[in-house]
Amino acid sequence: MARSVSLAAWLGLAAAGCAGPSRGLLVPVAAQPGVGHTRTVLAVTTRSPAPDEPPGYLFSGERGDATRFVSLTLSLPSARAPGSTPTDLDHPDPAKHIVLVSARELSRAEFTALAGKAGRKRALVFTHGYNTKFDAAAIRFAQIVEDTKFDGLPILFSWPSRGGITDYGYDKDSANYSRDAMESLLATLARVPGIGGIDIFAHSMGNWLTMETLRQLAIAKDGKTLGRLGTIVLAAPDVDMDVFRTQLARLGPLASRMTVYASRDDYALQLSRRLFGGKMRAGENVDLAQFRALGLTAHDLSEVEGGIGRNHGKAFGDGATIVQIGQALNGGSERQPGSALLAGRLQTLGHSVTAVGEALLPLPGHGDMR
Repeated sequence: MARSVSLAAWLGLAAAGCAGPSRGLLVPVAAQPGVGHTRTVLAVTTRSPAPDEPPGYLFSGERGDATRFVSLTLSLPSARAPGSTPTDLDHPDPAKHIVLVSARELSRAEFTALAGKAGRKRALVFTHGYNTKFDAAAIRFAQIVEDTKFDGLPILFSWPSRGGITDYGYDKDSANYSRDAMESLLATLARVPGIGGIDIFAHSMGNWLTMETLRQLAIAKDGKTLGRLGTIVLAAPDVDMDVFRTQLARLGPLASRMTVYASRDDYALQLSRRLFGGKMRAGENVDLAQFRALGLTAHDLSEVEGGIGRNHGKAFGDGATIVQIGQALNGGSERQPGSALLAGRLQTLGHSVTAVGEALLPLPGHGDMR
């Protein structure tokens, strides 16, 4: 199916759109010299374009007929506190708010070429959770990249969440719909010579997508991709703890690269537990010995104040915690997937199976960032 409106055309509509409260966060704002600083992130999404939505969203919550690629340049204010995402829908000001400066749609080949210019730096893939529109995910990721001081290639993987609290079931199926696309993204990055390795930061339902994708890679015995993975941050994972154990059983030594951030007062996950038969979610399990027994590192954020989405966003909404995560992401050789033992064990997963492929495979809105 052909795209009905190009991203360039939609950006033009956004710039001319009304300034009412219904617009999104990605209406372009001219950069002001000497005010704040910019960061460019790449975005890969299985969402469809959003020509029928108010300006500033760029992509909808509906499932697209192909994987799409975008380069986003955002401006962040210099005085912003770590963990915060100051925004203003009505009067966005680069001196005070995180704003979009420009967006450019990319072809698959252009995306791969840009990734190849990473200069042997690492890629960081972020995937959001339920009830999150594309614009909110982009703003949040810009904050995460900035606060972790990540000095590599930042890539947002945005799957089709509708950004509504009543759409939990649709969002879960949309995460499942996006597993092959995320697998293809990781496989492609693992084969780009200019990338030094791949780190992952997943939040909430994005952990389900991440764990399922890694499980697919393990079942496919794609040791090439698994062997390039470094730090894997699992923030508030909305995954049944029993299911989480079975997913990990497929991943073997990769568990040693994973760090879980959990909190007993995560009300969003408490609601999720009630929806799914009273089974504990991994992100509310603060019996850290259970994670250690599985080979993971784990942190209890129960004493950390607040967090967006009723204590659901502590990992990136708390300044001290996001700085700690940055130290893990930037930890140098100790987090490289290159101990001979680990790399060897991961490579055995793919020793007799063809790689996923050299190119990404085509596929036939504001929330509480859950």
